[in-house]
Amino acid sequence: MSEPWHLILDKLEIMQQEMAEMKANMATKQELEDIKTRMATKEELEHIKANMATKQELENIKANMATKQELEDMKANMATKAELNEIKADMAKGFAAVHQAIREIDAIVKRLEQNQEQQMQLLLRQERIIDVLCRRSLEHEAAIADLRLAIKS
Repeated sequence: MSEPWHLILDKLEIMQQEMAEMKANMATKQELEDIKTRMATKEELEHIKANMATKQELENIKANMATKQELEDMKANMATKAELNEIKADMAKGFAAVHQAIREIDAIVKRLEQNQEQQMQLLLRQERIIDVLCRRSLEHEAAIADLRLAIKS
């Protein structure tokens, strides 16, 4: 009888070892809860995926963004406020000079127009005088011709 008992005991011992291995390999409820809390759910993964940019989106963003060097180049090519104010001041001075020159030219043009008007009036007066003198001359010649005829007759 001892032989079957040994077999049973050996079997029991093997089963106990297997059970111990199973216990060692199996997680407890607490360990499962810990794993669940540490792991993300499918919903959380979908949410993360929705919020993450793809490589292509990142490449597009990179392509559309200016680099630091490009920004520095832009800054170097752009005028500062002080430079713009200086340019405005210079332009204002230039405009003032142009406006002064325009006023002077306007005054000269007005004087020329007045002189031209005076010259036209003088010319008209001279033409009237010449006309009067021509008529008188013709009248005098006619009177002289009449006198010569009267003297001859």
